[in-house]
Amino acid sequence: MQCKTQKRDTLRIPTVNNSFEKFDIKTLEKKNRIDTFFLSYNSDSTIVRQLQDQSYGFIDRVFYQNTYFTLIKKYYHNKNVKEKGNVFNEGSPIGTWYYFDEEGKLIKEENTDEGYAFTPEDIIKYCKQNGIKLSKGYHESDGYQTSVYKNELNGKKVWLISYIISLNKEDKEVELTLDGQTGKVVKREEFPYDNY
Repeated sequence: MQCKTQKRDTLRIPTVNNSFEKFDIKTLEKKNRIDTFFLSYNSDSTIVRQLQDQSYGFIDRVFYQNTYFTLIKKYYHNKNVKEKGNVFNEGSPIGTWYYFDEEGKLIKEENTDEGYAFTPEDIIKYCKQNGIKLSKGYHESDGYQTSVYKNELNGKKVWLISYIISLNKEDKEVELTLDGQTGKVVKREEFPYDNY
């Protein structure tokens, strides 16, 4: 699988478009890997493929080593593309997502950033400025990873950032809620965290 990335405000966000595509199962058949979970590595990316354990069909998750974003492609059982777009490595969809019917016809384009003047790029800058570590690339059992999700609070778009801090040898999970327009902290909560 090839995927180019585009540079946006010094970030590398995987390029995704509205073109039709099919799930390439032949590569896995050649490797006798018709199981439910398969990893494929190269110097730029890790592809996680899940077969037949999705109710709709198949899924590819492409994790790029040099970006905070993951390209997701879902496919029907007939191997035609169902939907595709990008997400934060641990979190919500960003940018435009494309949806297709079972015959492969494009039926919907959704701008998942609509209503968010505080952009994914702003979230990354905020995290860097506040010492919140974000993940790049694929992580296999590396423990807790910071997550970034979109949500609504009192009818307003917000970002939720969940991460771990260590205070006096005690780990805590912090959940920040940022205003989706301004990026100002609306709410901050701390919870005990046990890494078992």
